[in-house]
Amino acid sequence: MSLPDQKSFEANQQDVFEIQFVDSQRSRCQIVEVTASKAPAANREGKQFSVVFSNESPTVYEQGVYTVSHKELGEFDLFLVPVFGDDKGVQYEAVFT
Repeated sequence: MSLPDQKSFEANQQDVFEIQFVDSQRSRCQIVEVTASKAPAANREGKQFSVVFSNESPTVYEQGVYTVSHKELGEFDLFLVPVFGDDKGVQYEAVFT
């Protein structure tokens, strides 16, 4: 399975992504931040970056691997970590190295 690169996430930042936090339920999320790292990449082809997704539900899901889907980028698994939450929703970060 191939993961989208930083440019792909940036180009689709305004789109809806669906994340499957619960077995049969998908949550609608949107990218709120794509950040390039200054550290050297672990692989020879890319750069390190992170993507933060915002979910309007106040339910906080544990860090873990979740299936993410997008109409153009397809379906892929990401390790997501909750990084911020309040009564307006929760943000989850994926780091690409």
